[in-house]
This record gives sequence, structure tokens and C-alpha cells, in this order.
Amino acid sequence: MGGDVFPGISREIDELKEKLFESLRQQVKIPSVEGAPAENAPFGPAVAEALDHVLALGASLGFEAENHGGYVGTIDWGEGKELLGILAHVDVVPPGDLSAWETPPYEMTETDGMVRGRGVADDKGPLLSSLYGMYALKKTGFRPNKRVRIIVGTNEETGWGCMKYYTAHCETPTMGFSPDGMFTVVNREKGILSLALAKKLPGDLFSGISMEGGEAVNLVPAAASARLAMPDKERLAALKRAAESLPETLGSVSISEKDGNLFIAVKGKSAHAMTPEKGVNAIGGLFRLLVSPGCLSDREKEELETVLNLLGDQPDGNALGLACSDEVSGGLTLNLGMFRLSGGELTLRFDMRTPVTCSIEELAGRLVSRFEREGYAKTEERIKKPLYVPADSPLIQKLCGVYEKVTGEKSVLYSIGGGTYARAFPNCVCFGSVYPGEELTVHSPNERTAAANILRNAKMYGLAVYELTK
Repeated sequence: MGGDVFPGISREIDELKEKLFESLRQQVKIPSVEGAPAENAPFGPAVAEALDHVLALGASLGFEAENHGGYVGTIDWGEGKELLGILAHVDVVPPGDLSAWETPPYEMTETDGMVRGRGVADDKGPLLSSLYGMYALKKTGFRPNKRVRIIVGTNEETGWGCMKYYTAHCETPTMGFSPDGMFTVVNREKGILSLALAKKLPGDLFSGISMEGGEAVNLVPAAASARLAMPDKERLAALKRAAESLPETLGSVSISEKDGNLFIAVKGKSAHAMTPEKGVNAIGGLFRLLVSPGCLSDREKEELETVLNLLGDQPDGNALGLACSDEVSGGLTLNLGMFRLSGGELTLRFDMRTPVTCSIEELAGRLVSRFEREGYAKTEERIKKPLYVPADSPLIQKLCGVYEKVTGEKSVLYSIGGGTYARAFPNCVCFGSVYPGEELTVHSPNERTAAANILRNAKMYGLAVYELTK
């Protein structure tokens, strides 16, 4: 097939517009946050439902769709020895503070040209743009010289169990892209550490007190709370003074009494762990409140102060001696995403993002070692090594050409702290779906994207498949 195929792709997408948005509406309705495993649903029934929906859609469009044990799905087109992979996911992060949403998170709405709902930007919208882009290209009569496979993940946000399954049981793509970042191309992704540390506490510490905060380790926690057996008048007064004097930059506080207990709730601001400076960590706010004079015993106060001192005032690891950076990817970030105090044990969960030229294993070891000196033990550790694909690679050059043709704008390469499926395979990068200057709302309340961009992305991905498989 010769000539310029893009006008044909564009016309097909325009005709498929309503079908694409209806497919997205149905997908957003599914609250595909990781849940308890069930039969053929290793990451919970809701995630399995979202996967089944996409695979059924792919089959209805004439592609070969396969469910691999509920871990991952594949939607295939074409023949050939080489395999182009398009890597996206149906799982989403929790909605967080529902009061911060202007519309229901699992109901896709469109106002003023903006589509809202959990997953419209990360990553259900880009996934469906990829699928419909491939379908539009197919409808033009083009037949690829390579096989094309959309790899549909189910556990991207919380553990990558889906991709571990795929790499163990399925074919590695020759090349690929993931529509789960920014345009033009993300060719540098920081290393990612997900770490849990726990400390057994003496029986007399925090007696009658339980605390928790955070929803996911890769989010800046928007909420943290403590329940205390009703304190005496002096301690109650101290807690109320501390709540009233907590700086707004550390969060807002509410205190209530019920059934002989005192409840303290700190509300912060959620953000992606790759940009923790954009959020307000409610766990830090709660700890700062509780170490105020008269709120806890000296020994209890010391435990929380130790954590605060190790983390410091900035989420850059500097207080732990971990701060580092490079020219190609920027600086290290460290986020205390979750914590829990219950049953005499304090658990901390961290998300650390490291520059691509620094050893994430060495930095992780130093972080663990420092907390071990304070009595903590490592209970869980997951490391994702960084991604770095040189700018002059043929894959990047072709994707940049596609972007410039569709947008008429000069291409640009990015480094991010986020972790996408691109790092799962060699010769794979992130290609979209957020445009330069576009507001980044993934992992936040009121997640949104421009309706026009969903359509433009479909055209972009259709052309990308053409250029990479012709």
C-alpha cells in the first residue's frame, strides 16, 4: 500500500468517534482497582472485568484476542517474524478523596470539551485510542509486514504481576511503545523502588492508639488518621492546640469524639509519587501534629520524630544522604506513601525514584540500612530498573516523525520519574499520551483529558503502527 495513509486513518477515526467514546464510557464504569484474587482474576474481579471488556472489544473488531489466565491480555493483528508491541493497562489507582471529585470517578462525563473519569488519561483512554487507531488502519486496507500486538496489562499500578507473567510465558516484542506517558517520546524513566519496612514496638508504646494513612505507595497520601482512647483533659487540650496550630502547608485537621475514642484526621493533597513536591503528605502532617508538646509520651514522640528527621522537609532523600541527580533524568524523589500503626507494629511504605545513571540497588541498600539502624526490618522490596533508549534509535526517529506529521509541531524527548511498561522490554519507549503543556491529572481527583486529544491519539497511534510495520 503506497501513498499517504494518514488521511484514510483520520477519516476512519472521525467515523468511529461515537463508538470509541462509548467503549471508553463502558470501560471507565468498571472500578478496576486491584482487589482480592479470585478464580481467573489474580488481581480481583473488577480488574478481570475490565480486561474481558477490552478483549471482547478487540475480538469484535476482527482481531485475535486472548486472555492469559487473567494476568494479561493480547490483541493481535497481522503476520511476520517481527513483533511490534503496544503496552497499556486497564487497572487504575483508587479515586482517593471522593469529596475532591467534581463528578463521580467511575462515570465518564464530558463538559467543555474535557472528558473526566478515573482512567481516561491513565491508561484506559490511551489503550482504546491505540486499539481504535489500529482498527482504523486495518479498515484502510493496509496489511502490516510485522505482527502487531496490544499487550493489555492488569497490575501496572501496584506490582507489575501482569508483566512478570507475560515475560515468563509470552513472546518478547522486537520493538514497542507504551501510550502511558508524554508526547513526543519518553526515552528515560527513573528507577523505581517500592519498599516496606516494619518495626516491632514495646508493648507499652502507643497503647490504645492506632494510626494509618495513604491508599497506594505511588501516591502522595491525601489522608492520614489516628484513633486514641479518650485522653485526659490535659492531653486532649494539647492535641486540640496542636491541631489548631498545624501549618496549612502540612494539611488540614479535624478532631471528633465517639464511643470513648478521639479521632484525628489530617487531609493533605494527593499527587503522583514521581512528583511528590506537588502534593501535601498527610502522614507527615499527622506526625508533626502528634510530636507537639503534650500529645504523646516522650518515647512515643521519639519514634515519630525519628521518621520525620530521616525524611526531612523535602521529598528528595537529602536527609538520608540519598540525594542525587543527573543531567538526563533529574533528581531522586522519595515518598512515604503509606503507613500503619497497629498491633504493636509500625509499618512504613516508600516509593523512591532514582536517576537513570545511578544504581538503584545501591541507593535502596542505603535506605534500608539507615532504617535498620533504628530497629526496622525490610518486609517487602520491588525494584524496577531504569529505562534509557538513545535519541538516535530508529524507533524514536520514526515515532518523532509520526508526531510531527500529525501535530505539525517539533518533537521533544522527555525524562520522567514515572514507571511505564516501556521498561519491561528492550527497544521500547513511551509515546504519549499527554501533550506538551497539557495539565497532568493522572492519579489525581478529577482525572481528565481533552476529548479532541483522545481522537488525535487514535490517529497518531494508527499512523505509528503503519510506519513501524510497513
